[in-house]
Amino acid sequence: MKAKCIILDIDSTILDSDFILREIHSLGLKGDEKWDYFYQHCNGDRVKAIESTKEFYTTIRYNINDLCCIISTARNEKCSKATLKKLAEEKIVFDRSYWRKQHDLRPACEVKKDHLIEIMKEFDIVAFIDDDLANCEMAKSLGVLALREI
Repeated sequence: MKAKCIILDIDSTILDSDFILREIHSLGLKGDEKWDYFYQHCNGDRVKAIESTKEFYTTIRYNINDLCCIISTARNEKCSKATLKKLAEEKIVFDRSYWRKQHDLRPACEVKKDHLIEIMKEFDIVAFIDDDLANCEMAKSLGVLALREI
């Protein structure tokens, strides 16, 4: 029998980073400039945990035995150490994390599909929580319960 897990996204699900995307839009940044700006700011002091998600996460993390908590994010792996540090500062610690590989320019739903396929080899996924409808639809196509954080 496989262990059970829950999978959560980071941006706009665990951490409130929407303001960075609004800044990028107002500055008219595109391509590499857009992502450079995002990665310079995505773990800064202005980025905080979304309280409702933090409460939910804390409840499941510490009240459900043998449930593995996993991050699946389209954030580039080059910011993984800083992001994990930021999550720890916010008192959100995961058992595993899956990141976009450097130079992988595919849409997030394709990156996360690869994550889910890999995770499904070892775990039964209880739920996949993400803010992006395309990611949720992808998870559902794999038979995974998808919950959208909006």
